[in-house]
Amino acid sequence: MRAAAAGRGPVTLKDVAEHAQVSISTASNALTGARKVSAASIEKVLRSAAELGYQRNEAARSLRTGLHNSIGLVIPDVTNPFWAGMVGAIEQIAGEAGFQVALFTTAYDPERESAALARLVTSADGVLLFSTSPDASAVQPLLDLGMPMVACDEAFDVPGLGGVYSDNRAGARTAAEHLVDAGGAVFGMLDGPATLTTATERRQGFREGLAARGVPESRIHAITAPYSFEGGREGVRRLLEAHPDVDALFACTDNQAIGATFEAHDLGRSVPGDLLVCGFDDISWSSRISPSLTTVRQDAPGMAARAIEMLLAMVAGEEQAEVVVLPVELVERESTAREPSDRVTPPLVTAV
Repeated sequence: MRAAAAGRGPVTLKDVAEHAQVSISTASNALTGARKVSAASIEKVLRSAAELGYQRNEAARSLRTGLHNSIGLVIPDVTNPFWAGMVGAIEQIAGEAGFQVALFTTAYDPERESAALARLVTSADGVLLFSTSPDASAVQPLLDLGMPMVACDEAFDVPGLGGVYSDNRAGARTAAEHLVDAGGAVFGMLDGPATLTTATERRQGFREGLAARGVPESRIHAITAPYSFEGGREGVRRLLEAHPDVDALFACTDNQAIGATFEAHDLGRSVPGDLLVCGFDDISWSSRISPSLTTVRQDAPGMAARAIEMLLAMVAGEEQAEVVVLPVELVERESTAREPSDRVTPPLVTAV
């Protein structure tokens, strides 16, 4: 990081604005989050601030001169049961350590995520990030400014950034093997957005699991759908229209799987008789719908606890950033409990 030139005073906001080639008001808004600024502008301003040493040398509002006793928590959607349950655990552990939690929701919008991170630069001692746009360029400027950060759920490969993630690939392999064992013959997958590491890892694991059981590519079909209830409904509708012979479905999230189960019913498909369904997460709804949902359980409480504990230790200078991968487990329920008489025997595939 380059400090102010010799003979000059502290780096000013004007210096940062000129370096980033933006107006002073844009630089100010990018650093404080007072008004909406584009993600590209925020990234330029933060990079310039880091390079010029603005954070460490500036004596104005943006200087972090000590602990604020505040942790920033950035999540896509507080109404999603998977994240909502972790918010409470994070707040409890942070509160016991004397820290308040500043919560920002991004609505899956990368620009809102960048704006939230920029605002936290001057108001928080550390950031816990559940990203929907896991791009190194979004977090590197904050790390360069000395901000302790831990990412959860969606993985980053950035030195200095802590991470707590689930073993998505192994979980999806287990789901694939279970669907084969439960009697699946033609397999469908509700994939997630290509930008998300969870989607990539679960896609890879699912295909690996099917390949290990000898399922040919011709009996595997995938549709990309949002990680939501409506995404599941719309996704399985498109999947079954294109491939009506699909009789076993893996969804990247429980929200997708639950939506797919309701849509399958509306389409006249019984679950599990006509369609086996397996999700990923084990949110609270999964055990309460009928039929109850087979899923891959993530240790959400453990993920939340390990992430906030790591971040608090980093803030205190007691721990370095590390990456922790938590195990997952298959939870078998009614949505894959097909009667033996209902099982379809797939045609034999012989090597040529």
